[in-house]
Amino acid sequence: MTSGLGGVAFADSVPAEPGQAAASGAPVPSAPVAKADDQPHIDRVVVNGGKDIVVGTEDSTFTMSITVTDPSGAFDGPVSAYLEHGTWQGEGGVIGGISTRHVCEYPNATTMTCDFTNPLYIQGHLRNAMAGGPWKAQVTAAGLFQGVAVLTQVKREGKLKAGVSGGKGKIRATGELTRADWDDSTYGGYAGQNVQLQFRRAGTPTYSTVKSIKTGRTGRLSTSVEASADGYWRWYFPGDSTTGAATTTDVYVDVRRG
Repeated sequence: MTSGLGGVAFADSVPAEPGQAAASGAPVPSAPVAKADDQPHIDRVVVNGGKDIVVGTEDSTFTMSITVTDPSGAFDGPVSAYLEHGTWQGEGGVIGGISTRHVCEYPNATTMTCDFTNPLYIQGHLRNAMAGGPWKAQVTAAGLFQGVAVLTQVKREGKLKAGVSGGKGKIRATGELTRADWDDSTYGGYAGQNVQLQFRRAGTPTYSTVKSIKTGRTGRLSTSVEASADGYWRWYFPGDSTTGAATTTDVYVDVRRG
């Protein structure tokens, strides 16, 4: 799911810092499930640890976890869990559910918890029109086959490349934002998106946004800014409803040179 992610120095994509990528990585509550106390029921479904699934152009895996109550303690029948999008007549599809690995435990006589590692195949399973949501978990357990709404979304991976140079109080920053194209297994420029140029002064831990600009027709970025101190520069894309966040590694610039 992660692939190799530009000027005096160049930097490539790295995962966004915790807390920044709220659009693609913030923990979300597990899905509420209606239940009947005297019948088997699904209590809890968590997809990918509560984070959105961000997918590039290579097959990968994602996790699902379920908790099921069966008052009889029998827990009869097969166990499975996968994600379903839309309808088969429209832009629908399924991920997971094929060659799934899972481990189930029984914390008490009437409760079963199962953790799944689901394969995520792109070709024939994901299309660009499916990015975002809604997705629904389909769970089979204790004789039940039940659809459960989940907050997790499946997003196209975003990548940023950057070139940063500077000297005598000026910074020149260029870059490019691309995202995974599931339809043809490539990465293409992502136009019209707000990307932030951020700066961290040498000796300090925190980045601040200096400027925000939109990507051009092919996803390119280019700008110049004043700089009064040495430090580290990077591009940051916060992600959106269909595309995951992306951040370049930091590039150190000595503004006194040049």
